[in-house]
Amino acid sequence: DGALFSVGDGHAAQGDGEVSGTGIECPMDSALLTFDLSDEFILTAPLARTPDSWISFGFDEHLDAAAIRALDGMLDLFGRQFAITRANALALASVAVDLRITQIVNGVRGVHAVLRDDAIDGLAGIETVS
Repeated sequence: DGALFSVGDGHAAQGDGEVSGTGIECPMDSALLTFDLSDEFILTAPLARTPDSWISFGFDEHLDAAAIRALDGMLDLFGRQFAITRANALALASVAVDLRITQIVNGVRGVHAVLRDDAIDGLAGIETVS
């Protein structure tokens, strides 16, 4: 109750950055989704966990603002998951996080920030980096 989750608009193929209303639309007869509920932190923006990555999202009518929102979500994640300062998270994000265009269609611009697990292997002690 209250999760406000919805899913749909299946695409058989689409490049990053949905640029128009055209994707190869397909029905979604079934989908396997797993939800883990946690009271450890409050989400202020969409955040996803894949088998090998964390992904934060930002949406706005301006692409720059969407990118900042996605990055802010990732910096928050660094603080929660790795207990590092925001300044160190920003420095680390510059070398470990990929920003990708989610969409530019429909007047809403979207960016997703991707932190692959292999990009952060061996970062024990990162909080001491200046």
